[in-house]
Amino acid sequence: MRVLNNIVGIIILLGCIYVNNIVYKNFKAQNIIFSDNKIYHLTYKEVNDLIESIPNISISAMPLAVLRVQYLLLDSEFEKANTYIEKAIKINPHVFIGEYLKGRLFFYQKKYDSAAFYAKKAVIGWPKNIEHYNSYLDILEAKQDTLSLVEIYNRLDSTLKKRPEYFKRFYNSLNKIKLSYLITNYSDERDLSLQDLIGKKWERVYNFPNNQVIKDTSLTYHFKTKNIVANKNNQDFLYKIKKDSFHFYYISQPNTPISSFVAKYSEKFETLIFKMVPVEDNQFQNQYFNVQK
Repeated sequence: MRVLNNIVGIIILLGCIYVNNIVYKNFKAQNIIFSDNKIYHLTYKEVNDLIESIPNISISAMPLAVLRVQYLLLDSEFEKANTYIEKAIKINPHVFIGEYLKGRLFFYQKKYDSAAFYAKKAVIGWPKNIEHYNSYLDILEAKQDTLSLVEIYNRLDSTLKKRPEYFKRFYNSLNKIKLSYLITNYSDERDLSLQDLIGKKWERVYNFPNNQVIKDTSLTYHFKTKNIVANKNNQDFLYKIKKDSFHFYYISQPNTPISSFVAKYSEKFETLIFKMVPVEDNQFQNQYFNVQK
């Protein structure tokens, strides 16, 4: 009897060692995968090989099946990703991770209405997870839906509204959606003439439909004469117009332009248009100006 008990004890001990070893390896794998979050240097195969069968949830009660999902989405393996999402929902339906991932799944498939449906359920069900919030706002940006953006921010409780990351993301998303409506195509644009410029002070603007104009006084130009222009700091430069090209020069170096770009004018919007203006490190932008009133 004693021998039998010893054998049973050894079997139980070996079983505990085996299970503890798997659990240890799984916790180690979680640390590696979580460190790869938003970097995604790992492949799906590497992630799948790291994850053991037990335990099936992380130390934060998140189903481990979800760790595979993002890598599958990056590989456009949507059906396989959905299989793991359904497993995650069954393992822990209380933290709304399944709804969050359903939203990500449809977002990657560009099915934005379906994505918004699930992502909204996730953020309402578990708003303190900022990934739920950010995911829903990603979708609203894609849908250019400012009404839903304002609605979801207003639904946050006061403690979350006090957290700067929630308001900052809301503010950035709102501006991004608004800028998507920015008028950038001026069908009536024509070449500039000196008569358009001389004696006028121009300030940077953003033109939107319905005659909405947002002014940006951080960038202004005052065209004093047919060849002298002053910036906001009242520093004078030379300028020249050659067909549709506009050139800036230091007064001390009138033969070497410091900046050159295409310039047009829109009669309809009374807007001066500078195209592909070099700003920094080989970056360019279009700039729009109206006469300061």
